[in-house]
Amino acid sequence: MGDSKKAILVGGGPIHKGLLRTALAAGYDLLIAIDGGGKPIVDLGYQPQLLLGDFDSLPLSYKNALKAEGVRLLSYQPEKNWTDLELAFERLTAQKCRKALVFGALGGRLDHTLANLALLYKMKQSGTELVLIGDEQAVTLLTEQEKIRIFPFPRGHFSLLPYPFAAQGVSIREAKYPLEKATLELGSTRGVHNEFMTNPVEVELDSGSLLVIVEGLRHCPGGRTIFQRLPRQGQQETTVFPRNCN
Repeated sequence: MGDSKKAILVGGGPIHKGLLRTALAAGYDLLIAIDGGGKPIVDLGYQPQLLLGDFDSLPLSYKNALKAEGVRLLSYQPEKNWTDLELAFERLTAQKCRKALVFGALGGRLDHTLANLALLYKMKQSGTELVLIGDEQAVTLLTEQEKIRIFPFPRGHFSLLPYPFAAQGVSIREAKYPLEKATLELGSTRGVHNEFMTNPVEVELDSGSLLVIVEGLRHCPGGRTIFQRLPRQGQQETTVFPRNCN
């Protein structure tokens, strides 16, 4: 995935504007506004390449302004079989974007949050690596034979939840509560609320998959990387989260 295209998607859920500002400034290949997510993009001085949704949450003035500026619009009826975010993910696949930061995808409505976690798994299975970002937390999915590094920050913490089935061979190093080749069953709370120490935490597993959840982003100081995927053989390290948390 070292040379794959990067995308930023912004939905209508809670937004950490500091992280969004940092991600936008770092650059992207594709920027998609999903309904109400068009507002924070415009407010930060950016223009999406694509605006899509059923437009039940984006102020009409924003929609009209973006349309007047030539932004491509994809409009859908509210009565449909897919959420706006799932429709946006179809555009990622069509554009061959294999890495994406998805803002406004956590918090707010519980049904949408749970559906978005399921989409995180679905997209990973198809080869697209996502980080979902709310105003307080970030989530990514770790699958078999993968390793990830989580960088500590004051008052932050992390959890590992097996999803959508058990995870085997789970190891956690440099955290308050380490694990070595453990099995986390679906429904087990063993991986909830681990704490950072001094060094970056490393997590890996042999089989299955894990939601890696970092909480406390409001306390994250500037200039920090949060997630970094460690290389498999023949690959380079990949930072999958904005470096600056201001």
